[in-house]
Amino acid sequence: MAKAATTRKKRPAKKASKSTASSKAAKKEDVVAATTSTTPDDADPKTDDTIAKADEAAARKSAEAAVQRRQVISDLFQRGLAAHQAGQIDDAIRLYSTALRQNPNQPDVWNNLGVALRRSKKFDAALIAYRRAADLRPENAGMWSNMGNCLREMMRFDEALVAHKKAIELDDSVKSHTFNAGLVYRDMNRFDEALDYFERALAIDPDYVDANWDKSLAHLALGNYAEGWAGYETRRKLADNPIRPLETAPEWDGKTDLRGKRVLLRAEQGFGDMIQFARFVPLVAKKAGHVILECRKELIPIMKTVSGVGTVVEKGRALPEFDVHVPLLSLPHVMGIGAKDLQKLSTDSYLTPPQGKRARLAPPPGTALKVGLIWAGKLNPRDRSCPLETLLPILSAKGAAFYSFQIDERRADIDKLGLHAFVTDLGDHIHDFGDSAALMREMDLVITIDSSPAHLAGALGVPVWMLQLYTTDWRWMVNRSDSPWYPTMRIYRQEKPDDWSAPIQKLGSDFSTLLQARLNAG
Repeated sequence: MAKAATTRKKRPAKKASKSTASSKAAKKEDVVAATTSTTPDDADPKTDDTIAKADEAAARKSAEAAVQRRQVISDLFQRGLAAHQAGQIDDAIRLYSTALRQNPNQPDVWNNLGVALRRSKKFDAALIAYRRAADLRPENAGMWSNMGNCLREMMRFDEALVAHKKAIELDDSVKSHTFNAGLVYRDMNRFDEALDYFERALAIDPDYVDANWDKSLAHLALGNYAEGWAGYETRRKLADNPIRPLETAPEWDGKTDLRGKRVLLRAEQGFGDMIQFARFVPLVAKKAGHVILECRKELIPIMKTVSGVGTVVEKGRALPEFDVHVPLLSLPHVMGIGAKDLQKLSTDSYLTPPQGKRARLAPPPGTALKVGLIWAGKLNPRDRSCPLETLLPILSAKGAAFYSFQIDERRADIDKLGLHAFVTDLGDHIHDFGDSAALMREMDLVITIDSSPAHLAGALGVPVWMLQLYTTDWRWMVNRSDSPWYPTMRIYRQEKPDDWSAPIQKLGSDFSTLLQARLNAG
């Protein structure tokens, strides 16, 4: 049995049956069908066309939606721009913001939003908008310049310079980029550097009015009066020209003989400017037959006390007959006033309280010092106010009586801080500058911000201590505590932007010394 098993031949394998072969073939076709089922040969053209049409329809729909979306955004932008140009700033901000929510990748809209926010004094939000604009379009010089302007208003001067110099680096052919950098140096009281940038802007455009104007103010701040007064005449070309046309008589040039002539000195700018420049009226009166001084109604009583004034007329009223005219603030230029002339003119007071206006105050017993206070003024072009609460250490001094000369809504600060026992409110007794002058003459000292009462006190010859912002006005010059305009003035300047601590500390120390001297004198 075993042998038979070892010698048996192996049978050949049977051929596969048709059914088996067919089964294998079918399985192979399933695999092919599985891999090609979406695109069988006889269906390729039809299926591709269907997909193409579907894709085309989807693409067309998407494109139409994109076009519609762009149109909506464009419409929002244009409506925002129209509102912006019409001065409807809140509407412009809303429309720009809506457009940016639709698509935040719009540098022009971010830029315009920044401009609108800055105009609304929303500086932090404006700065963010400008940064977004510059991030999206870093090569755009104008956006950097706008950012610099915002930073300057925020008194972040070093950052403002970086932004403006970036704008100049990108495009130094635009005059405003260079001019704006000069404004930052001006606000930092670095007037020599400001002049350099103003000159560079004028090299691009010699007729650049704003640069010529600020150049003149920089010269005046530095005491360069010849250049300053000449350039000060540029104010006539400013968009908000303070001098209205007057062609009924020639304008005095400072050289024409005025003997027997009626001279009209024309009003312009603010109360403080008129008081400051009234010192030049007597010089004209010595040359002319009759001086007519135009001024605002509130100034009439005090301007009548200026030596040499023949007639005072309210601004806006019909003018009397005159032979020649000249703006009051042009007198230093046409008369060639220099530093020495100003020093001579500033030795004496040139205003007095009007006749019939005499104030009699009844200070508390033991008062050695009567002090007038003005801590707030107008907000534009710059808020020069000093919060009343910063003066609290001074108000607590024994032996001093304090009187408020505030005549606006800031009188309410006394009540808000509960200071009626410390400060007497004179607001109800002041109706014009004549009333203020009569009351001021009763003061031993006036402590004030940079405002028209500061000029009034100085013109009356009353000792006046003025709290000055970090960014100085041209007339107060730089790096000095006295004034060439008013010999009785002492200036206390901020050492840092928006920081009253240093000047208040210095003023407080000086006040204690003065008060103690008065108390010791009995």
